[in-house]
Amino acid sequence: MLKNNKKTIWLGSGLALLFSASLALPVFAGNASLSIFPQTGTFTEGSTFDVSVFLNTGGNDVNVVGVDLKFDPKKLRVVTPAKGVSAVGEWIFPPSFSNQEGTITLQGGFLGKGINTSQGLIAVMVFRAISSGETAVSFLDSSQVLAGSEKGTDILNSVNKGTYNIIPSPPMGPRLFSETHPDQNKWYRNPNPTFSFDKVEGAEGYSYKLDDDSYGEPNNTIDTESTLISFEEIREGIQYLHLKAKKEGVWGGTSHFKIMIDKTPPLEFKPHLEVFGLSSGHVIVCFHPEDSLSGVEYYQARITDYTDPENVIWTGWMYTDTQFKLNTEKKGTYKVFIRAFDKAGNFREEELQIKILSPNLVVVSGGVQIRGLFLSWWLIGLFLGIIFLGAGYLIFKIIKKKPAFLRVNLEKEIKEAEKEIEDVRKAKEKLTRIRLLEERGRKEFGRLKGKLSKIIKPPEDKKDE
Repeated sequence: MLKNNKKTIWLGSGLALLFSASLALPVFAGNASLSIFPQTGTFTEGSTFDVSVFLNTGGNDVNVVGVDLKFDPKKLRVVTPAKGVSAVGEWIFPPSFSNQEGTITLQGGFLGKGINTSQGLIAVMVFRAISSGETAVSFLDSSQVLAGSEKGTDILNSVNKGTYNIIPSPPMGPRLFSETHPDQNKWYRNPNPTFSFDKVEGAEGYSYKLDDDSYGEPNNTIDTESTLISFEEIREGIQYLHLKAKKEGVWGGTSHFKIMIDKTPPLEFKPHLEVFGLSSGHVIVCFHPEDSLSGVEYYQARITDYTDPENVIWTGWMYTDTQFKLNTEKKGTYKVFIRAFDKAGNFREEELQIKILSPNLVVVSGGVQIRGLFLSWWLIGLFLGIIFLGAGYLIFKIIKKKPAFLRVNLEKEIKEAEKEIEDVRKAKEKLTRIRLLEERGRKEFGRLKGKLSKIIKPPEDKKDE
């Protein structure tokens, strides 16, 4: 604990010196800006509202920011100068304010090389409207944004201001308030609101109603004589409690109190790599969560190194925009965890596993990045499908042409076979004719031989001589 305190004291002292030393530096043309949100609004006397201060570093790494604000203490009163989340790493001095002088002072530093952001939330201030009229919250000239050198250089170039209209509270019924849901402009995840109200002297009782009509009216029936009202498990969304008192047989004006309930985390989302990162040495992780009720307010991310399963390294949670860069110079297996918080404080956590094979080759669950170009698995599948279809079509064409070639050869062979058959037939006919001629020759020879034998007699036997 002592070591941490020393570290904080050292950091605070160093940043304070850095801030004070920079006051003597000449101002040059920077491009950082400080802005107030909302810039306009209308609020009733007695109500509270949030005013946020955002920092745009203009692409620079900012080390220190000093915000000095001025407001009219006759119109506004600070409830808290800085609530909830902030991009500031360390406050040089605790946020302070004066409701007598009408000032707020915020001085913070950023660890490491600083912060580079287009919309870094410095603080959310809560004001209470105390009297009617137009009023403003503006930056003083002493506000600074320091970056760069050891002593810091003021790069603040532009600021805006918030102008608000405070209107008188209309005559209402009993003053309503809630310890469980005190801010009517804030979302809560607690579905069990409790309300209290000022007791009306001489009241016979009170009538109330909870619905989604901002101008709703309770019926003229006494529902309670107590000044405490509670509900359990009311539905999500924006609802209004309406209350009026009955006194001397007459119902008075109606008071209204808004509550906003959101107990559902943001919708599911999938972190992914940017398709056209087009730069080596890093990947850009993108995500776009949505919330159906209160809306997404901010994001957190952390990286886990799983390269060595026996020595898993976790980073702390850090605030981020809807995309951030992850260096790919170091090979290994990593998981990026993203949390999206809605305005009621609910969050949803998603993760993306990244395997870095080389600075130019990164594999994730959704695809692969090669030399800064991300290709999703479905796109790779589409390319392979086109290749396979092309190859299949080519094979089909070849197969289709093969039978035609075979048919031509077969027809040629058939014609040659038919010619040979014709030649054989002709040879057979010729042989038949030769045989007929041969038979006729034999018969003619036999006939001639018989005829000759009759003509030529054999000589008589000379035995009688």
